[in-house]
Amino acid sequence: MFAFYSEIIEKDDITDELKEVTLQRTLLSKYGVRGVMYYKNKRIAHTLENPWLNNQPRISCIPTGKYKVRNDNTGKFRWWRICDIPNRGLIEIHEGNKIKDTLGCILVGNAISDYNNKLYVRNSLVTLQYLKKILPNNFILNIEEQNSKIIF
Repeated sequence: MFAFYSEIIEKDDITDELKEVTLQRTLLSKYGVRGVMYYKNKRIAHTLENPWLNNQPRISCIPTGKYKVRNDNTGKFRWWRICDIPNRGLIEIHEGNKIKDTLGCILVGNAISDYNNKLYVRNSLVTLQYLKKILPNNFILNIEEQNSKIIF
């Protein structure tokens, strides 16, 4: 466990009801989108995505909304796959530290940095391992942009 997380969250037992994870986008810029992921009202990760470019495949973040997320055993990274995104496919939550590491997917880390107009997340793989321990295999991802800072 690393210091970023204020308390340990136990993984839920298997239930029929999908739990909700919230991704609150906090900064939208032409360089990328950063955010914070919450589960059970606790901050669990920082996120990094491509900038919003009208949902264009491979170069844009996905639209806000609620999406089913499932455990992914077949994708490139094999963590989680985000399902039913309008006009998009093969979108995953996976490891990576900079925008160049994603083609429209969501990167996670335990800290975020901004250097020379480039955004980075840190300790991505360790954060994913932590998320795998606390999150259900399948869940609802609620992506929001309320009170986000917009810089272009």
